[in-house]
Amino acid sequence: MASQGKTTRRNVMKAGIASAATAAASAFTPKESHAAMPKDIRPKAKGETRVVFLGGDQLHNFAAQEPALRRICERAGWTFFAIHDARYLTADVVAEADLLMIQRWSGQVAGWVPGPIQEEGATMDGYMSDELEEVIVENVRNRGMGFMSLHCTIAAMEKRKFMELIGVNMIIHGPLQSLRVHNFNQDHPITKGMKDFDIALDENFGAELIDPNAVKLYESTGYMDKRHDVGGWCLEQGKGRVVGLLAGHTYFAYQDPNYVQLYWRGAHWALKRDIPPYNG
Repeated sequence: MASQGKTTRRNVMKAGIASAATAAASAFTPKESHAAMPKDIRPKAKGETRVVFLGGDQLHNFAAQEPALRRICERAGWTFFAIHDARYLTADVVAEADLLMIQRWSGQVAGWVPGPIQEEGATMDGYMSDELEEVIVENVRNRGMGFMSLHCTIAAMEKRKFMELIGVNMIIHGPLQSLRVHNFNQDHPITKGMKDFDIALDENFGAELIDPNAVKLYESTGYMDKRHDVGGWCLEQGKGRVVGLLAGHTYFAYQDPNYVQLYWRGAHWALKRDIPPYNG
């Protein structure tokens, strides 16, 4: 039997488990408002272009989204911060962003575990809060931040100001299927010169353009349901620019070299930058 003062493997494990469980239980409380600026995010450097991405839930693969978008941004020489918990997409974080990308819908879908051990099932992060909606609209319209609405982000119909910002109404997707991406707008720098291609498996969301300044970028057609939709658009909003790209339910869009071109070009356009060739 171990002496009272001796540290044993069992004691260490018991203490570690208890500590982890306590941390997990306190790590997330659904009633919490948005947290303060995470202390591990350094201040923005002079001349830095900063991109912030919020994505991932149990329906959408953060492990596919994050590395693909990071690779694009780092190839451009921009810094890239990825967030998996909307409580950390605070007003301070958004205020430092030159470009904000989101792939989340506002239906309160769980998708992560906030700690090494989780005793309770609450994993909602409050997206999209009224506070965050106001912050995004303010930073795009009045500060000139770029914004990219990716895939299911269009599904926020109860957020009137946000939907007015992105300039469209949602047309809900049909079944998972192969998509034809086609009829590219050859008069816009995001899609000029692009040719039709297929995505192996995705959801075919559609966009109804309601802002008169919204410009269609391309169309998509599902091979299974034969539905024909607007699949991408862009517009200027105040001092800022908005781009919407609707593929991305599966990892296929994030690995398809043609669709990666759309992410690359859309990001540069939203930042009001010239669009160089992408050699991914």
